[in-house]
Amino acid sequence: MSEESGALVEMTAIEEIINICRIVEDELSSLAEMLRRYHSEGVELGKLYERVREIKNKGEENYIRVMQYLVKSSEVALYVPIYINIVRNLDKIIQQVDAVAYRIYLARKNNIVIDKNIVDTFLGIISLESKQVQGIEEALSKIRLSPKVVLDKLETVFSVEEEIDSIYRKSLFEVYAKYSDYITALLILRDIFEHLEEISDFLKNTGEELRYLALARRT
Repeated sequence: MSEESGALVEMTAIEEIINICRIVEDELSSLAEMLRRYHSEGVELGKLYERVREIKNKGEENYIRVMQYLVKSSEVALYVPIYINIVRNLDKIIQQVDAVAYRIYLARKNNIVIDKNIVDTFLGIISLESKQVQGIEEALSKIRLSPKVVLDKLETVFSVEEEIDSIYRKSLFEVYAKYSDYITALLILRDIFEHLEEISDFLKNTGEELRYLALARRT
């Protein structure tokens, strides 16, 4: 296969992965809407959760299609294994976001009272994770032409992950103290915090794959 064929494969892969990033952004946005409406009277949170599920299903369909394309093209483009790892990370994020949404839906369905400050903390983490996704999307768009710019964009991904990790440790301790006598709420809130923290970790892992790719292109 020619060098031009490899370049075309990589350009197509990048475009498809950016589309998956946008699906992740949509899913995070829908998750945030569920949280914003958690304390609203008369809101059917189940319908909002259905929207998250629709986006998740769309993400899974894209994941399968892009993975099939990358596997078929693995002998053509040099960096396909890295792009495969990135797509896998994004799929894991899509699953984790759905897991958070489901627990929020369960909490509301079972009339579990979640302190507004905790809801705001969740929203803050989701907002930070959206910044991580945007940083990855911007890095992907520059990966073939400007490796140095990619490294700059990824700094946000890594610094935000550290910030989320700090919020996670502090907030989880506060949840244990506040809900020690409310076991059902404690378990659900702990799960939500852990899934949100894992989302940020997967985004960091994606950033590390892109950093390796950028460094390889600079040599």
